[in-house]
Amino acid sequence: MYAVETEQLTRYYGQNKAIIDLSMSILDGEIFGFIGPNGAGKTTTIRLLLGLIKPNSGVAKIFGKELPPAGGKLYRRVGYLPAEVNCYPEMTGRDFLEYAAGFYNMNGFQWVEELVDRLSFDPDKKFHSYSHGNRKKLGIIQALMHKPLLLILDEPGSGLEPLIRQELFKILEEINQRGTTIFFSTHSLEEVEQICHRAALVKQGSMIHIGPVDELPGRGIRIVTLKAAGPQPSNVAMDRLGEAEEIPSRPGYYRIVSRLPVNELISSLTRIELEYLRITDPSLEELFFDLNNHSVSGGATYHV
Repeated sequence: MYAVETEQLTRYYGQNKAIIDLSMSILDGEIFGFIGPNGAGKTTTIRLLLGLIKPNSGVAKIFGKELPPAGGKLYRRVGYLPAEVNCYPEMTGRDFLEYAAGFYNMNGFQWVEELVDRLSFDPDKKFHSYSHGNRKKLGIIQALMHKPLLLILDEPGSGLEPLIRQELFKILEEINQRGTTIFFSTHSLEEVEQICHRAALVKQGSMIHIGPVDELPGRGIRIVTLKAAGPQPSNVAMDRLGEAEEIPSRPGYYRIVSRLPVNELISSLTRIELEYLRITDPSLEELFFDLNNHSVSGGATYHV
């Protein structure tokens, strides 16, 4: 059974397209990443799935049923974290959680207290005093408090310090092992590679790739930044590494987009006497740039 299904889902705001013909299916028990830059249509898709807005065309289903208006009983099995968490300024975090608990059939607050402890959250401060990160923690606890069957998260890692973000991902893996399906949007490839089973790439409202994380386009790309210790490397040596260009603000430093297998890349680098070397994965922006300029193979691929 699918936890989430969309078929040619389309939404416009006036003349501006938000999402176009979005089709995807998310299996029960899956952790599914929804990746794209700002303005890609991620939040619009989530709002459609929650019944907060209606599509211009297409169909969306949760647990095999077409979506009711926001507030329908179907959503009692869904947890939701918005990108920005808001509340009455004078309410404490505890007040907010107790209020939210009234919408669900919860058996005590033990799970909530565990989340409060694991996320290092102080529930007794007033909302207006919380930082962005603490507001995000409050939203996460509220989304998880009723142990939903489907968890929809909009940029869950944004604003969290690294240790808390890692703890959040541990919690998500634990509840997923207990049967919760997780759908979350992000602009971080690192987050997707860490936790997701499958992922979709979206850009300007259109899906350009969907498939297992191991088949994400760009996984074979490495961004190499180097500076030679001796004379400038020859063009032959640089061409062997990949597409190279000197960094304008850092004379003598080169940025190289390499598609070599790791062993070949390391072997080629050993032929150059180096003063500085850094190898990283591509950013989301670099990945989309590469997709625009090279053919992509693997998974179900859609051309930009």
